Amino acid sequence: MRIELIPGIESPVPGALCVGTADGQPLSYVDRTPYIGTEATTHAAIAEPLADAMDYYATKVFGGEWNGDLSRVTGINRRTVTHDRILRYGLAPWVLALVGRAAAHRHPRSLGFILLSLVGLRTSADREEARERESMQRLATQILDDAVDMIRYVSTERGKAPRHPSSKVT
Repeated sequence: MRIELIPGIESPVPGALCVGTADGQPLSYVDRTPYIGTEATTHAAIAEPLADAMDYYATKVFGGEWNGDLSRVTGINRRTVTHDRILRYGLAPWVLALVGRAAAHRHPRSLGFILLSLVGLRTSADREEARERESMQRLATQILDDAVDMIRYVSTERGKAPRHPSSKVT
């Protein structure tokens, strides 16, 4: 069986959250019960391909050491998002949907960095200030503007710097 965590698929099961596909059919959850198409299944039946899918898609978003980053972004214990725990217990459907949505982004790795940055911003900023979407967006935009200026500075200064003597001249 092949599981893909991809957004935008309609679940044929009323009230279910669709997180992707299993062998081309919608993979949905009602609470923690998985459905393939309209048929309920067990976690044991999808455990290995689900854990493999999480490895693949979470790596696209957070890189090879994705467990800690996903834990920070979701607030879930780091051990809960390890391969062996996913094999044994699965994950909350909203986490699967989040990873699928992020992995489908045009720039998944950059989105992963931004997710981590926003979690860090929320942690370091005044909690009330960072709770509101508009406030968080304003703070993030200010930081992004500073970062863009710093990258432009680096590009400008690097172009002025003489080559290091150990550089190979071609």
